[in-house]
Amino acid sequence: MGRTQKGVIALGEIRMKLTKVAVSILSWVLLLVLLVLPVFSFQPSGGVLMLDGEDDYAILPLAEHGYIIPRNTDEFTVEVWFYPKTASKKKERNLVLGQQAAIGLTSEDKCGVNKNQVCSYGSAFLEGKGITAALDLHSPVEKDQWNYMAIIFKDNTLSLAYNDEISRTSRINRLNFVAASVPLGETFRDFFVGGYAKDMIIVKDGELLSRRTYFHGAIDAIRFSNIARYDLPAERSTKPFDPPHRFVSDEHTLALWDFNDEAGADRFKDTSGNGKTLVGMNGATVVDGRGVGNLEIRPDNSLTITWGQIKSELF
Repeated sequence: MGRTQKGVIALGEIRMKLTKVAVSILSWVLLLVLLVLPVFSFQPSGGVLMLDGEDDYAILPLAEHGYIIPRNTDEFTVEVWFYPKTASKKKERNLVLGQQAAIGLTSEDKCGVNKNQVCSYGSAFLEGKGITAALDLHSPVEKDQWNYMAIIFKDNTLSLAYNDEISRTSRINRLNFVAASVPLGETFRDFFVGGYAKDMIIVKDGELLSRRTYFHGAIDAIRFSNIARYDLPAERSTKPFDPPHRFVSDEHTLALWDFNDEAGADRFKDTSGNGKTLVGMNGATVVDGRGVGNLEIRPDNSLTITWGQIKSELF
């Protein structure tokens, strides 16, 4: 074989290897983008409620305001934008918000989460003729990112919207309305955000079954409505969903907290005009939300490690 022919073959091999390197680099860059991008882009409009997960919470006293959702309400939506910083510990639930309807995190293995996710729940107390029941739905949400969640009740059916999906469950004919009262101890009947005034501990035969405790993270906005605000799947199924990035008040709004109060405030205005002012306790205050939720490279996926992985695969 001539020297010229050998040179052409060598040049071809170099080009093939360079092409392989370029394709691999592009693949790893795309993987990095997928790792650090949230499910969709979201930034708070202003302030957020920051909660330390230790003892911070906010309260709307039942004695002063009654239940947020009126008796005999047969459809409603409760929705929130929240940013979880830590997952639930074993046998724990962390309350984001709760009264007749509740949203939070759970350590129960019902979501099939990956290492960058946490398991969340949406639940509601519903009632019908002679019965009251609590229904629980679960979904994975992203840790260290902004997430949207809504509990929706309509036509005897409880549905859950989470980030870019909405799921409908089976119809339960005997459950027609939101529960007129919450069947819990008096200490836990107020409307709470971020945790109860004290942990709810559930024990059976001396064994701890569950602890309901504080949420560590941030909340951008919460809205209660007396209608089902979004189109639901026609039957039990899941379909794509585009969540609203801003909550606005209208004639169907029962309460709306956007936490755009002055930085450091511990009283949070109900911007629906219905006068349901939340009171922050133990340091639950508003902070500027612009620094929350920025994209970041995860510690175990640095560019240096990625380049090392590419080299080890190619050479």
